[in-house]
Formats: sequence, structure tokens, C-alpha cells
Amino acid sequence: MKSQQKVIWITGASSGIGAALAKIYSRRGEKLILSSRRELALEKIKSECDQPENISILTLDLNDFDAADEIVKKAYEFFGSIDVIINNAGISQRSLIVDTQFDVF
Repeated sequence: MKSQQKVIWITGASSGIGAALAKIYSRRGEKLILSSRRELALEKIKSECDQPENISILTLDLNDFDAADEIVKKAYEFFGSIDVIINNAGISQRSLIVDTQFDVF
């Protein structure tokens, strides 16, 4: 018995872990909302997924707090619900922890 199809919203989906998760969940037949600041990169990931017809792209910048309510409304409009949010977006500091200034955190 196959489980019911879920709607999964993945932030930071344009590369790395987020992109890998998009491909895995698409292969499983889930409906996806992929988000990041880079729309072209999201479109590329979507095209590499097994079921791109089940994927919606929603560009967002997590630093734009004023747009948050509108972004969430748009996300709900795609499939009518959201079952899982994977908040993978962020900026990484490319340095050893001992060499990183505290204010980066």
C-alpha cells in the first residue's frame, strides 16, 4: 500500500542538500514546492527531477521579512496544503570554526 502523496516545501533547494532532497522526494512521487533566491537554478533542479509536473517553483529571500506572509499564501495556492517544510536555506561560512568570528553566527 502506497502512502498518500505529501506536499513538501524545501527552502534552499537550488543546490546541495536541498537539491538532493528535491530529487529524492520527486522520485517518490511527492508534490514539491522548491524555494531559493535563484530561480534559474531552481528551474534546472526541477528539470532534473523525475516528476517535474508535480513541482512548483517559489523564489524567496529569507531576509525579506515583509514578504513572508505573501510568500506563504503563494505556497498554499500551489497545492492547497503543505504537509512538510524542510527549512534548508541559509548562508554558510566557509572557514574552520576556530577561524570564524563570533558575529557571523
